[in-house]
Amino acid sequence: MSDADRAPLDPFPDVRVRPQIALLLITGLSVVFATVFVGLASPARTQGIALYASFGLGTSLLVLSYIDLRTGLLLDIITLPLIVSGIAFAWFSDGSWRFAMGGAALGYVLIAGLGYVWRQMRGYEGIGLGDAKLLAAGGAWVGIAMLPVILLVASGAGLIGAVFVALKPQNNEDRVAIPFGPALAFGIWTAWCADGFVFL
Repeated sequence: MSDADRAPLDPFPDVRVRPQIALLLITGLSVVFATVFVGLASPARTQGIALYASFGLGTSLLVLSYIDLRTGLLLDIITLPLIVSGIAFAWFSDGSWRFAMGGAALGYVLIAGLGYVWRQMRGYEGIGLGDAKLLAAGGAWVGIAMLPVILLVASGAGLIGAVFVALKPQNNEDRVAIPFGPALAFGIWTAWCADGFVFL
């Protein structure tokens, strides 16, 4: 959506981050991803086909994070294949595709349901279906049991981001939106690397 298309009463706040800032944030997030992988990833995530899966998942999450920061969108062309590939990986790696499908379904319903309730109560979008699809992808990759870990880590990261945004001077009439995609991506990556054992 271009600036010209935005009506004065547009319920969607402008969430776009300048390219330089977005690139800086993604560079920092990449360093955090690498640190988490080195510090938490078990052999089940660092050997054989799982290593390639880790690289593909991490790269996709970083790309989605950058796009979300720049546009406020999480593109179906990336999130939907992530859901399918997560289920496929579970199928071929250890046969846990039922847990992957359950994680994808519950992840989508949680965010979509929250967004619906927010929209009914507040009259405008609070969280989009792109976030629901991203959490569905996370559920597909780590399984239904690790969804609380994703949400816990993502909520913490999102809260930190909200604090920084709140410290920035704003017009009182502005409705500030914070892209949740990078926080969700960090939660998914942490849960994937931990492979469950850290939180049990």
